[in-house]
Amino acid sequence: MTTHSDDNEEGSGLSNALRNWVMVSLTFLFVLLYASALVGWLKPLADEKMIVRLEPIIFVIIGYYFGRLPSQANEKTLKGEINRQSLKADAAQHAKEQAQQVTEALEEKVKNAKATLTSAGSRITAKNFAGGAEMLDMPVKDDALRHSVLAALSVLNS
Repeated sequence: MTTHSDDNEEGSGLSNALRNWVMVSLTFLFVLLYASALVGWLKPLADEKMIVRLEPIIFVIIGYYFGRLPSQANEKTLKGEINRQSLKADAAQHAKEQAQQVTEALEEKVKNAKATLTSAGSRITAKNFAGGAEMLDMPVKDDALRHSVLAALSVLNS
């Protein structure tokens, strides 16, 4: 199964191959014409004025061909690197957001557990101060603490 981008890359690769062959053919043709004119095989081009006019065209074509191909390869490599780096940045951002959500959830659980334990502890201390230590029933204190600890554990486990 090919995706749209795969089809686009195949079409682009075919287009690049065709363009490269045309450039090679043109370069070869002009170099062949130039060489045959220098040797004297072509009589209309044996005129030195014609060769002088044809020479810069040949050099421009050769220069373009040898200058453009490496720059295209470099451009393709850099685009690939940019895409790879942007994917890495997106993945890192996603991981950071997930870690932040987990941290916030854990902080909320700890806050709720502290609130549960603090509310149970303050009720017991208030009883302690109001009636004195001898007035406080130990089983009531143990049950209240046990209940608050179980509530805090249920908050932490959720």
